[in-house]
Amino acid sequence: MNWQDIIVDMGYAGFAGFVVGFAVRRVLNFFLLLLGLYILSLMWLSSKGIVEVNWGQAFVLFKGMFEGFAEFVQGLIRKLAFAGSFAVGFALGFRA
Repeated sequence: MNWQDIIVDMGYAGFAGFVVGFAVRRVLNFFLLLLGLYILSLMWLSSKGIVEVNWGQAFVLFKGMFEGFAEFVQGLIRKLAFAGSFAVGFALGFRA
């Protein structure tokens, strides 16, 4: 394996990472759109007197969801950074 192959593999990995990141962003935007429509429908039904919503508890639930997601993303970034650095270091050390 030569340096050109490593650079090509890094290019493929970078492109794959871009595609996955783009797809995750689109899916997340769609999820947030659905969540917003759900909250708007609850607000409308509440204003018409059809349902009664405990907004304090609903905000606690949503806050917990977003905090959990933020912790997941931070952990994932840390693990990917470590794995990428380890892989590059291993490859360089193996070649030396």
